[in-house]
Amino acid sequence: MSTLRHVLEVIDLLEDPRVDGFRVASWFKSKGFSDVEVVVDKLEGSGGRTDFVKIVVPGSRGKRVGGSAPTLGVIGRLGGIGARPSLIGMVSDADGAIVALAVAYKIAEMRARGEVLPGDVIITTHVCPNAPIKSYKPVPMMDSPVGIFELLRREVDPEMDAILSVDATKANLVVKHSGFAITPTVKEGWILKVSPDLINIYIRVTGEPPVIVPITMQDILPFSTTVYHINSIMQPWIYTDAPVVGVAITTRMVVPGSATGATNIWSLEQATRFIVEVAKDYTTGKARFYDEEEFKEIIRIHGSIKDILRRGTS
Repeated sequence: MSTLRHVLEVIDLLEDPRVDGFRVASWFKSKGFSDVEVVVDKLEGSGGRTDFVKIVVPGSRGKRVGGSAPTLGVIGRLGGIGARPSLIGMVSDADGAIVALAVAYKIAEMRARGEVLPGDVIITTHVCPNAPIKSYKPVPMMDSPVGIFELLRREVDPEMDAILSVDATKANLVVKHSGFAITPTVKEGWILKVSPDLINIYIRVTGEPPVIVPITMQDILPFSTTVYHINSIMQPWIYTDAPVVGVAITTRMVVPGSATGATNIWSLEQATRFIVEVAKDYTTGKARFYDEEEFKEIIRIHGSIKDILRRGTS
């Protein structure tokens, strides 16, 4: 299976400086995918406008048809796909949106060809070609024209039983690998062990040893807690009790989120293919994001910490 064509077509779509969420919806409609829902909401914020995009690809036994197969959520996290007029062209931070939309495209195409996943897949992201740049260390990062908590509340759908959060994770000094990496599972504020099932999928997709992002407690605190965060990749956990795993697009050297010319199609294709494989295994019940019995034991002995760690959100 390849997702290269899907990634390339999505990049071409998003590179247009006139792109917005409604153009993305029209593009999906032009593909002729029946039963695939695409919803766009225009959002205005202090920094300008962005368009929230939600795509639902129904499964054969998913909730949309009254079934019980689990629903996978895929969130494309980013500040913006471009920083116009300050910078010309697509920026590195666009990776989350590219992968999320390429996943939606591939799974919708599979459905149209008769290979229907058992469970629904819900993909959310936002499209902003004119996002602001924010001062940050070690390098500047992209900001969003709309507040992060407003975006997160929309990106996290209550029907999602497990979530993959995709984000460009290149502006740091702790995960230095050209490709993509995954995080440990975060559930209800607890950083759990890395899912063995997701490790196995990583290995079969890449043919390489798994690369793990060493997230810390600081990384999962709300952005309203003004301490260092590697990025916003783990923030979706704040609005769900579902397990969340980050899919980080990574580089060997530090690359700012505002860098242009930094779109690595091979890294994006591997990440897209990984997520499609997770969708297949998760919605068929072959893959788990966490060990339910171990989590019950953690809660039994140590109790819930989610309310404490969610302080400061709105």
